[in-house]
Amino acid sequence: MSDAAMSGTPTPDAPTPDARALREAATGTAAQRFPARWLEEHAVLPLRLDNGIAQVAADGAPPAFVADALQRALDASLVFVPYASADIRAALVAAPRATGTGAMRDAATGSTGEGAADAAESLDDLRALASREPVVQVVNSLLAEAVRVGASDVHVESVAGGLRMRMRLDGVLQDVQQLGPGFRAAVISRLKVLAGLDIAERRRPQDGRARVRVGDREVDIRVSTLPALHGESVVLRLLDGGGESTLRGLGELGIADDVRAGLSRMLQRSSGLVLVTGPTGSGKTTTLYAALAERSTPGVKVVTVEDPVEYRLDGVVQLPVNPKAGFGFPSALRAILRHDPDVILVGEMRDAETAEIAVQAALTGHLVLSTLHTTDATGALARLVEMGIPAYLLAATLQGVLAQRLVRTVCDSCSFTRPVTAEEAALLRPDARRMETTRDARGCRACSNTGYRGRAAITELLPLDERLRAEFVAGGSLDAMRASVRARGVRSLRDDGWRLVSEGRTTIAEVARVVSEDETR
Repeated sequence: MSDAAMSGTPTPDAPTPDARALREAATGTAAQRFPARWLEEHAVLPLRLDNGIAQVAADGAPPAFVADALQRALDASLVFVPYASADIRAALVAAPRATGTGAMRDAATGSTGEGAADAAESLDDLRALASREPVVQVVNSLLAEAVRVGASDVHVESVAGGLRMRMRLDGVLQDVQQLGPGFRAAVISRLKVLAGLDIAERRRPQDGRARVRVGDREVDIRVSTLPALHGESVVLRLLDGGGESTLRGLGELGIADDVRAGLSRMLQRSSGLVLVTGPTGSGKTTTLYAALAERSTPGVKVVTVEDPVEYRLDGVVQLPVNPKAGFGFPSALRAILRHDPDVILVGEMRDAETAEIAVQAALTGHLVLSTLHTTDATGALARLVEMGIPAYLLAATLQGVLAQRLVRTVCDSCSFTRPVTAEEAALLRPDARRMETTRDARGCRACSNTGYRGRAAITELLPLDERLRAEFVAGGSLDAMRASVRARGVRSLRDDGWRLVSEGRTTIAEVARVVSEDETR
């Protein structure tokens, strides 16, 4: 082999050292001439074979026996192109490998593409895959990016072509990356190892929790797996490990001043039931924690029962439910009542038994806070009656209901003011249609090119006064009660959304996306 052939200097037409070139090369015919494990072990990858010259990615000049093997198999002179060994190995692990002459099936690459190879791998192989440097690097990079952009969830989904990775940023899923079948078993096994799950169990859902350090931060991660058509899918819920550092007060949630004042008055009562309603992901838990932070004082005993405990609160007794051990919401509530609490937080009213115990606790001198899944505040009354709570008992204990949604706020770094379009004006309530300009954003790196950064709450607060209690006990329809509530000046969710639009904090399109027409009555 000549000195020129062994030179580490790229030729003038050498490819630019980027990840795309490596991924394409890893699936090329030149790379298929070698066992994937051999290429990965020595961190070399043939890039191009042209006119008797082979360009090979390598981190410096490889050992002579490796160069000799490359030259013999490729039957060409070699020119080594500088790449980081970690990037080379990551491309090789991610690339699908075909069977055939000159190619070797490699378990690390998941060559079947439909999960058959994954199923055949032994427990030892899965552990080995999970600890490989490229796999660790992929998972660490994914978590670091999620923390950097402030994602609440990371979705790792098995699809026909490999793994699809998405992040939920400000409530909306964004595509991040798609990896080849080779990463399917390896990445999922790595995530299971972090969460202490059974890496050999793929037929049943599993749930676990991990605490990892990302840069200078500790992050708690709730990990949930789900068997699907093409293999397991995993969802990671990211929570700051410090807990207390992420808690916000009611004044930091974007809630209107009059709503915040009304909610604070309810929280200062010694007994009764206060509910926060909305769909999953509407910020109910965040609002309840902010309420607890306001209510928790040295002279008040606060106990929570949650599934799971999401944030750690100083001075608060927090109980995670464990249904497998027979410690569900009803049994936890009964136990709590024997500990002389002043304030009780029930993570969610999921069934009639939990609702009945919570109402009884509110009736016997405790302030009970909880959540419910309803579209608006008035709908919470009907939902509790459907769960078997008598209307007269509910009227005697329920202090108020806060319905809420989260809307994305306009990015300050790339925002601008523009005229309101005719289509947008048609969405506005009649008294807001005089609005001539609105705030929008172009999208930049700070907001991941979405135009939005952060979220704020839009709310509807329904305090139960004597007149409304009487209407409810008398069996008035929900529509009649909604009309009565609106007549007293209680803003609907959409009307509160227009408040944020007029303040320049969100857009008309965002409010229309979050609040449907049937929630504006």
